[in-house]
Amino acid sequence: MRAFLLTVAIVLIAFVVKVDLTEGTLSLAAFYPKESQNAFCEDQREPTYISVQTIQGDTIHSLFALHPAKMPMTFPERLELFYQLNPHLQLQALVPGENIKLPLSFEFENKCGK
Repeated sequence: MRAFLLTVAIVLIAFVVKVDLTEGTLSLAAFYPKESQNAFCEDQREPTYISVQTIQGDTIHSLFALHPAKMPMTFPERLELFYQLNPHLQLQALVPGENIKLPLSFEFENKCGK
């Protein structure tokens, strides 16, 4: 009977440890080397853009036509950058008088201060 209870206890402890490691309840940060500062700076980069104020009748197509991109890029690529810069516009139309950001290129500005 002792052997049975000991086996059940070991299996239960092994199961709990496995679940903790796979589900992330135990901090795994100590198991990985620290990331370099450059990787942190990559996350803080933004595409180059200009800020414009919309007027009545503006559409995304008309704004892209008035302010062409510095580098050649396709409309879907530029639209993707547009929605990254203006996520609130994904489910609403352009409102006259609103300031929005128009992407100009894929080149990124480094926001790390280097």
